[in-house]
Amino acid sequence: MLNKIIPALLLPTLLAAIEFHHLSMEEAIELALERNPSIKISAERVNDARQSVNQALGAALPSVGFQGSKIVDEKVRPIENFFYVPGVIPDPSNPITFLMVEPTLEMDFTNDYQMDLSITQPLFTGGKISLGALMARQGLDLVKSQYTQEQNELAYRVIQSYLGLLVTKEFYLVATEGYQTADEFYEISKLLYSQGMISKLDLLQAEVQAANLLPQRTQAENAVIMAETTLRTLLGLPGTATLVLTDELRYDPKNYSLGDLKAQALRERSEVQQMQMTQNLSKLNVNMALTDYLPMLALTYSYSTFGDAGVDMGDWDDSRMMAVGLSYNLFNGGTRFSRLRQAQVAQRQTDWGHEALKDGILLEVEQTYLSLKEAEKNILSQEKTVGQAEEAARLAKIQYREGTITNLQANQIQMSLTAARANYLQALFSYTLAEISIRKAVGETLFQ
Repeated sequence: MLNKIIPALLLPTLLAAIEFHHLSMEEAIELALERNPSIKISAERVNDARQSVNQALGAALPSVGFQGSKIVDEKVRPIENFFYVPGVIPDPSNPITFLMVEPTLEMDFTNDYQMDLSITQPLFTGGKISLGALMARQGLDLVKSQYTQEQNELAYRVIQSYLGLLVTKEFYLVATEGYQTADEFYEISKLLYSQGMISKLDLLQAEVQAANLLPQRTQAENAVIMAETTLRTLLGLPGTATLVLTDELRYDPKNYSLGDLKAQALRERSEVQQMQMTQNLSKLNVNMALTDYLPMLALTYSYSTFGDAGVDMGDWDDSRMMAVGLSYNLFNGGTRFSRLRQAQVAQRQTDWGHEALKDGILLEVEQTYLSLKEAEKNILSQEKTVGQAEEAARLAKIQYREGTITNLQANQIQMSLTAARANYLQALFSYTLAEISIRKAVGETLFQ
C-alpha cells in the first residue's frame, strides 16, 4: 500500500518539474525567429550595413582636425657666430661686444606651445562620394532582403520539423496499434489453441508476428524523440522542454495554376529581387571605376597659434591659410583601366547569373507543383485503401475468432491495414509539405 501512496504523492512534483510548451505552428515560428542564433547574426548584418551607409554619407561632410603640442624638454642646437672676432675682450656693459666674442650662439626658434586646426571640404570627387552613398544604400537594401529570406528559410525549416514531429507521432500510434492488434491476435490464438481449434504452428505464427512488430514500434518511438529534439533545437528551447503540438495534419486541397505560380515566383521571389539589386550594384561599381579618370578638388583651411611659457595667450603669434587643391592621377601603370575592365566583367557575370537564377526558380516551382499533384493523388487513393483495409481487418478479427480463416490470413490483412495507414500518413505529410514548399517557391512570406 505504501508503495502506491508514495508515487502518487510525488507525481505532482515530478509533473511540475517538466516544462510543457503548447505550440501552434505559428507560435513555433515566432519562437524560432526570436531565439534562433543564426537569425540574430543576420540582424547584426543589417546593423552593420546601416553603419556603412552612415560612413558613406559622412564622406561628403568636412573633416576637421586639431593638434596641440607643448615642449616639456629641449636642447637647443648651437650655431656658429659669424661675428666672432678672436682676441676681442668682452665688455660687460656692452652686450653686443659680448655676443661678438662668443664663438657659438644658442638661439631658440621653437615655441613652447603650438595649436593647429585644419578643415578640409571635398568640392569635387568625380562622383565617388555620391556613388559610394548609393552603393551603401543599395547594399543595405540587399542585406535587408537577405535577412527576410533567412527568416523565411528558418520558418520553412520550423514548419518542416513541426510537420515531421506530427507525422512521426502518428506513425508511432499506427505502429502501437498494429502491435496491440497483433498481440490481441496472439491472445485469441492461445485461447483457440487451448480449445483445440488451431494448431501449434498457428499459435507460434501469431506469437512471432507480435514479436516482429515490437521493434517497429520502438523505431517509431525513437523517431518521435529525434523529431522533437530537432524542433526543440530550432526553437532554442532547453532539452528538458516537452512540446505539445496543437495543430494537426489535415488535407486542405487547393487549386493551383502552374503558369500563375511561375509568374508569381519571378515577380516576388527574394532571390530575384536580390539579383536585381546586385545588378544595380555592379553598374554603380562600373561608374565608380570611371571616376578614377576624373580629378579631385578640395578646399582646405588651416589655422595655427603658438607662443612661449609666460606669455599671455592673447599675445601669441598665429597664422592662417585657405587653399584650393587639385589632384589628378596622370598615369598609374594601367591599374585604373584594369579596374574598369574588372568591373565590366563583374557586371556581365551578374547579368548571366540573373538568367540562370530565373531558370532555376522556374524548375523549382515546377518540381514542387508536380510533387503536390503526386501527393494529392496518393492521398485520394490511400483514403479509399485505408477504409477498405479497416473493414477487412474488422471482418478478419471476427472470422479468426470463428475459425473460418487462418492466423496467416488474419496477419496479412492486419499488416495491409498498417501499411495503408502508414502510406496515407506519408502522402498527407508530403502533400502538406509540398503545399508549404509551393508558397515558399513563389516568394510568399511564411511568418507573420
